[in-house]
Amino acid sequence: MTGHDIRHRPVSLIWYLIGFIALIIGIVVASSLAVSYLVAEQAIRGDFAILENNTANTAVESIWMVNTGLGLIDDDMNPALNESLIVFRDAYVRAGNDPAKMDLAAVRDRIAPAYEGDVNLYIFSADGIIVASTLPEMRGVDFRNYPDFYRQLTRIRSGSAFVADRVVRSVQNASDMTVEGTLRKFAYLPTPDHRYVLEIGVESPEFSDVRARYSYQQMAERLLAVNPDLAGIRVYDFYGNIAAGAGTPRTNGAADALRAIADRTGFSVTDAAEHSETRYIFVDLRDPEAASDMSVVIELVFSTARRENALTGLVIRNLFIGAGAILMGILLAFAMFRRLTGAIGEIVEDVGIVAGGDLGHAIRSVDTREFAELESGINTMIKRILSYTEELERKKAELQVAADIQQEFLPRSLPHIPGYDLAAATIPAREVGGDFYDVFPAGSGQHALVIADVAGKGVPASLFMAFSRTVIRIVSRWEASARKVLSDSNTIFIGDTGSDTFVTVFYALLDGGRQTLTYVNAGHNPPLLFHAGGTLDELTPTGPVIGLVDDPGYTQSCVQLKSGDILLMYTDGVTEAINSKSTMFSDERLRAVIRKSAGLPASGIVRAVRAAITEFCGDAPQFDDITILVLRVL
Repeated sequence: MTGHDIRHRPVSLIWYLIGFIALIIGIVVASSLAVSYLVAEQAIRGDFAILENNTANTAVESIWMVNTGLGLIDDDMNPALNESLIVFRDAYVRAGNDPAKMDLAAVRDRIAPAYEGDVNLYIFSADGIIVASTLPEMRGVDFRNYPDFYRQLTRIRSGSAFVADRVVRSVQNASDMTVEGTLRKFAYLPTPDHRYVLEIGVESPEFSDVRARYSYQQMAERLLAVNPDLAGIRVYDFYGNIAAGAGTPRTNGAADALRAIADRTGFSVTDAAEHSETRYIFVDLRDPEAASDMSVVIELVFSTARRENALTGLVIRNLFIGAGAILMGILLAFAMFRRLTGAIGEIVEDVGIVAGGDLGHAIRSVDTREFAELESGINTMIKRILSYTEELERKKAELQVAADIQQEFLPRSLPHIPGYDLAAATIPAREVGGDFYDVFPAGSGQHALVIADVAGKGVPASLFMAFSRTVIRIVSRWEASARKVLSDSNTIFIGDTGSDTFVTVFYALLDGGRQTLTYVNAGHNPPLLFHAGGTLDELTPTGPVIGLVDDPGYTQSCVQLKSGDILLMYTDGVTEAINSKSTMFSDERLRAVIRKSAGLPASGIVRAVRAAITEFCGDAPQFDDITILVLRVL
């Protein structure tokens, strides 16, 4: 065979062209699928992260609510304990300030009739050792083994005030390092010479009954039922004992909980083998005036199986789509170039024009059936691309219309309230969002101030936003109580939407004449009340979010306003705004902004907060909707 014959073999040219076109198709398909995968992966991970964050936030809020209720119950015994410790102290003085000369049993018998449970007395030395007690097994217990408690004990001995603990687990004897004893209510009083600390402990079966009714267990079971990815939840007390739990815990959960307690901060643990991610959240419940620390650690074990399955399915689908597209291109090229190699130049030229962006260019006709089909297929593909492009533009326009409609739900202008200055702003993370604010007359010379955040983002959140705002407005027409407005709104919301989502709401009634603000905080970020004197208060939640429970039991609170006071209401998109280093804007930075801008009008404060967030986030994309409402007392 001559060199001329080798150079002109048709098969070599066909396979060369097929390989070239297959390469082009492969690059285009791979690039498109890679971009598509990255976008879809980010959306999947974002949705799962939102669900996990909402679960964590709900758990922390529930811990605070239960702890607050138990604290109020525990404090009921404080007056009686104070009187008993005075009797104890007087007995110490009569014994010449010598514990060895005291008849503790007689003192206990004198005190015990005031209580339903068992009463025991203890005397701590300056070294934190129990030198005398009505419980023999407690003598000699050295509380220097519990550094936090010993520091508080030293502080009490150096002072002169009565100090009461919450109902806590007690040390059983000198060898007990886990603090798993019975529930007791303790109180302390230093001796007049500050050499000892006198302690009284009351044990009652009622303590266990109360904690059974007001425990963290219901919260744990409800969160486990609501979140399909939550495999287990545990609440650990300050000594690593399990206070509540549901589902499957981690094997070494107690050790990690003690680590979080020691560091007084939370962290996450990923276990690829178990397909789980575990969050340890430290909830600081410490009362600086008490001896014992009531802080807890929440362990949330999230299964990553559903997320991993979704990502795996996405990869498989993209691989099938890519392989199918490349295979189709190869077969099409083979059929085309096998019959009419001479027409390749014209086809390549036309394809090049289309690839250059001229989607209106039609492929030139070739007088064969195969190339006519190819021509028709490419032209059809171009038309579909044009159609898809037009559809995308139409959807973009519809989203803009939706955004304009949503803006109509927000007040076009805030009402003028004599003696007050109002300003507000909202910035959705997408074209439409789930945040809203509202200010409207509420009868009897009052004005309602509302700020809310619907769980989620985008069009679904915007629909719930419109529904929530309408419900609150309508209910406000016939209910004069802030508590009743949110309670009835919660009933309507659950009845019409089920448990698909929830809304955090801060609803307040401003009485301009009396300068009072009566509010209900349904799981919303605590608004900041900056006083003219420089102090700053938080209007903490008075009930759960709307849409979570059927009977939320909302309570309302009232604060007195004075000239110069500033109330800053905001959604979590403010404090949780993230910069390029994944650092959140935080409550501390927001407090710093309001202190710095306190002399500005309400609109100036809104601008100052927005400017601070913009400067902090830089080029990082906006993660969540941002809404700010400022009230200034003139």
